[in-house]
Amino acid sequence: MICPKCHSQQIKKNGLVFGAQRYRCKDCGHQFIPDAPHGRDLTDKATAMALCHLGVSQNQTARILKTTPTSISRWLSQMPTSLPFKFNQDNHLSEIEETTLCSYIKKLYIENKENFLISQNHFGSDFEVDVIIKNKKASPEKAGKGLLVCAFGDSLLQGVVHDAQVNKYKILRENFVALSEQRFNVVWKNYARHGSTVLDGEKAFLSHLSQVQDSDYILFSFGGNECNHDWDKISQNPNLPHKPKLTLKQFHDKYIQLIQMAQKRGKTPILFSLPPLHAENFVRSVCLGRNQSNIMKFLHNDISIAYRWHSMYNLEIFKIARERDIPIIDISTCFLAKLDYAPYLCDDGVHPNEKGHQLIAEALKEFYCRYF
Repeated sequence: MICPKCHSQQIKKNGLVFGAQRYRCKDCGHQFIPDAPHGRDLTDKATAMALCHLGVSQNQTARILKTTPTSISRWLSQMPTSLPFKFNQDNHLSEIEETTLCSYIKKLYIENKENFLISQNHFGSDFEVDVIIKNKKASPEKAGKGLLVCAFGDSLLQGVVHDAQVNKYKILRENFVALSEQRFNVVWKNYARHGSTVLDGEKAFLSHLSQVQDSDYILFSFGGNECNHDWDKISQNPNLPHKPKLTLKQFHDKYIQLIQMAQKRGKTPILFSLPPLHAENFVRSVCLGRNQSNIMKFLHNDISIAYRWHSMYNLEIFKIARERDIPIIDISTCFLAKLDYAPYLCDDGVHPNEKGHQLIAEALKEFYCRYF
């Protein structure tokens, strides 16, 4: 045993690292593990190149191979510019008509990930990789269908609207989830509930793990309830230090935790942004049946505080999506693009009405076409 740095033979043991014996040089102090493997196998690099040549994005390739997009980009720069593919015809590859092989595999991978397998049976100087399409029987739920989305969220995702005539909340039949099922090739398993926070979302997620495992994507929609306050207590005493249901940091940490739960199960989470709050209508609705002067005192006689507070949580959702490098469906912009977005919200200033749900359905369609 010699030191790889100074070539001294004065070596002593220096603990274990992930089960491997580590050594320390007495002369120069260098620590090392003999024959420690570094980097990824060449077959993984060839697989990355095969996927990217077939049209799969570098981000998605990184998720498949459990590495980073930066590594994928570096591997591609180190590999040859062209790669000959050999397809194994013994696996009953379906007949391809009126489409290129590249488009076919990309479509198959997106719609049914479990049917897309890569085998590195041969690897040599010619960088030959076998790509195998394994045909499975689709479940009755997915037969003839496209993407299967498992959704967890609050009243926005549930399709709840406020009926001003009876002053009650109800579920809109033609909500954006129902509209998307009609217009796109998407099947929803919707477990959203009115009033839910990320804490409730975590419980619902753990209660439906089998459905999560069968789905292609997981959609989360939270934030609207976490930023809300107990207006009854504020109405009684506005001078107390009232806090929202979850502070901004608690919301951030719990949302990250929920996202990681989905990612650890090999699923791609998709986030939903919030529709903007209409401050005037919102404050009017929370003041009904309560002490209006106390509520306005808490708001420092500035109703725009409610809008800014709600927007702060919405901005945090975009930050989380960027931090975790996951897709987000931006429905905020489609409302804010209207000169007056009040007609697209219910009288409570929070929940989108029927016109608002049609607006969200269009944003969902735009996201679907761009992302898939």
